[in-house]
Amino acid sequence: MQTQPIFHVLLENAVYLMVLCVAIWLTGKWINREALASRLLIGAMFGATAITVMVTPFRVADGIFFDGRSVVLAVAAFSGGPLVGAVAAVMAGVYRIWLGGSGAAVGLAVIVTSFMLGLVFRRLAERRGRPPEFLFFMVMGLAVHLAALGWFLLLPVDFIAVILAEVAPAYLLVLTLTTACLGLALQELDHLDHFKTILRSSEKRHKQLFDSAAVAIWDEDFSDVLRLLDTLRDEGVGDLRGHLARRPEVLARLAGALKVNRVNDAALVMFGAGSERELIGNLQRTFGPQAREILIEELCALWERKPAFRSRVDYLTLAGRPLAAIISMPLPQSPLAARSVPVSMLDISDLEATQHELLEERRRLTEIIWGTRAGTWEWHVPTGAAVFNERWAEIAGYTLAELSPVSIATWQALVHPDDLAGSDARLEKLFAREIESYEYPSRMRHKDGSWVWVMDRGNVVAWAEDGSPLRVSGTHIDITAQKVAEETLARLSRVRETLLECHAAILRERDEARLLESLCEILAANRGYVLAWIGRTDPERPDRIKPWAAAGTAIGYLDGIDIRSSEDHANGLGPAGSAFRTGQPQVTHAVAEDPRFGPWAERAVRFGIASSATLPIRGDHGVTAVLNVYSTANAAFDNVELILLRQFANSLGIALTRLHAMTALESVSRALSQSSLAVIEAMSAALEQRDPYTAGHQTRVAVLAVAIARELGWAEERIEGLRLGAMIHDIGKIGVPADILNRPGKLAKAEMEIIKTHPQVGHDILKNVTFPWPIQDMVLQHHERLDGSGYPRGLKGAQIIEEAKVLCVADVVEAISSHRPYRAALGIGAGMEEIERGKGTLYEPAITDACLSVLRRGDFDWSRAT
Repeated sequence: MQTQPIFHVLLENAVYLMVLCVAIWLTGKWINREALASRLLIGAMFGATAITVMVTPFRVADGIFFDGRSVVLAVAAFSGGPLVGAVAAVMAGVYRIWLGGSGAAVGLAVIVTSFMLGLVFRRLAERRGRPPEFLFFMVMGLAVHLAALGWFLLLPVDFIAVILAEVAPAYLLVLTLTTACLGLALQELDHLDHFKTILRSSEKRHKQLFDSAAVAIWDEDFSDVLRLLDTLRDEGVGDLRGHLARRPEVLARLAGALKVNRVNDAALVMFGAGSERELIGNLQRTFGPQAREILIEELCALWERKPAFRSRVDYLTLAGRPLAAIISMPLPQSPLAARSVPVSMLDISDLEATQHELLEERRRLTEIIWGTRAGTWEWHVPTGAAVFNERWAEIAGYTLAELSPVSIATWQALVHPDDLAGSDARLEKLFAREIESYEYPSRMRHKDGSWVWVMDRGNVVAWAEDGSPLRVSGTHIDITAQKVAEETLARLSRVRETLLECHAAILRERDEARLLESLCEILAANRGYVLAWIGRTDPERPDRIKPWAAAGTAIGYLDGIDIRSSEDHANGLGPAGSAFRTGQPQVTHAVAEDPRFGPWAERAVRFGIASSATLPIRGDHGVTAVLNVYSTANAAFDNVELILLRQFANSLGIALTRLHAMTALESVSRALSQSSLAVIEAMSAALEQRDPYTAGHQTRVAVLAVAIARELGWAEERIEGLRLGAMIHDIGKIGVPADILNRPGKLAKAEMEIIKTHPQVGHDILKNVTFPWPIQDMVLQHHERLDGSGYPRGLKGAQIIEEAKVLCVADVVEAISSHRPYRAALGIGAGMEEIERGKGTLYEPAITDACLSVLRRGDFDWSRAT
């Protein structure tokens, strides 16, 4: 047995262990402990430590010795986990095998047992959920070394009693204590390193919030100011404001004690500075005329130990431009807090330049802008812990004390469920690194029950080694006013779109009843009015207003309703009757509370009607009808919407007046058309009596002309005009002597010139007759040709109307294919050959093709009714 006492050997082992394991911790401090290579390296260092203590053991016999390897391997497995412990155990085991001896197997068993027990106690510590204490490590050390002694008892030697008597007590005592001390020391060193990491992360996060803030921020040092104020208190000063008024040099000394540590980028932009150094070096140039008064107010607030200071301040940019701002700062209550005080500045210059008549809106907007100061939040993602500043709580109408204790669940409880889903989806993209930063507008439930809008912005400021987010920091800006303005603009845009569609219906529709029904349907469907109806007085009972057209989900409200126009009846005092009598719009913001709705209030509430607007519709002789629209929301009709509805009602009145006029005009037009038709029929009959050949020719030309026009896709009304023109296109032949018209032989040149006068004669006959179609031009131009070779005026191309071009083609085909006094019929084929030969020169190509298409189908009939 070794002569040196076992206590000395084991204590030397313990010192080696403490020194070497601290060295391991120091090395691990500068590497990423979560990385595989780092864990392998730490395991190797633990293994080297185990080998080191095996070099200087307490030897009982050759190949049988005691040392601190069990401490190293148990602590390695406990603090480093399975991989670190396994690496250390393998290295120690290989070395023990290399040493050999009769105790090699037991030595390996001790190594394996120490490693396994270290893992067992690591698992126990994780389940407990709190850091292990000294007693825990003592129990672990005792368990490890009792197990090791158990293995030594299995040695095939005759001095077991000596081991138990002389070695075991020292072995258990020294190495159990060493295990506890080493485990606890490594744990405390890890905690210290963790706290330093948190501090650095916090400083980084606060710097990022400072630099990325949307408002200008100065970081100021008030520590010297606080010391001077404490000195004034010690001197017995009670009224600081009065003291500063009497002693201006004290104010100057206090002002000089105030220092600016740094400014953010928003401040550089706000004051037009190119760098932080430029702005801090020229602060005196930024002070406005009221700087002295503001400084006194700020010092008095600090003197009175108020928690915060806010004020409107006039500044100057470095270029000399006036700058109005709202400043806000938390006032320091201790020397430590006074070293760094964030002073936020919100530029309100543009707001104060608003027109005088918008003073009330400007005041309200100032409050909104004041309310958009940033609320900050910090979220520890794995635990759900969160930190909010006081401003964050103020946005929702609370104090932080009212919301305490706060966590991410505080935000989740206040945010609108629909927005929470969208926010979470956006955060998932941020955590997956698909986007660089997080931004999402959300609604928060205010303390008074309303919803406030915030622009939620944030970013991950710390990532775990496995790539998952650790901490997220961000801001909340109150954007309620902006959202309300957007919603108002969207609502008015929908009103305009609805009214534009109504105007389109006015321009499109010619039937009055269908028009009014369409308008009510558009107002109800597109604008979302629960009911829209148009009423007018009942012709049978002029004192009653009767629904003329209606649409909407609450249309049942009108069933059997009794509305009067006379103020002598209680039912005539409502909005519809008042608008009819006075010609002024009537608005009811709360139907259930408005006495004018008395007779119908209960009925309206039953149908979900909460507010209404009634607009008079004027005709040539005053109010002729009323337009009524209803909403399910109280006060749904503001001034802008009422102006648009009033303009629409005026347009509707004009449209109805126009429709009435058009109806009368169409009646006159139909009478004229009948008159024109009678004239044409009379003329055609007269020509037939004089020249039967010409009369039959006109009828057949009309049949073919109508077929061509339909092939071209003309409207039926236009085709009817073409047919009537064709029926009398040769009316001018009344002025040609009958013997010339019916002569079977060839006409002389002079006689032919007489024939060529018939288009002009026909035009002159018809020039004073009113037709709704260009019949006079058809008669005049039916012998004109595209190339100008026709008569009587030699017109070309576009100078000839389309109807005349159709008559020209139909006239040629009929004349060639039919019998004439001077020749036999040549047939329809000859007529087709003629127009195809003259296509593009004499005859319009499209019309020629249409005629050929009609004739080639084989179903054309000259005698077909037109």
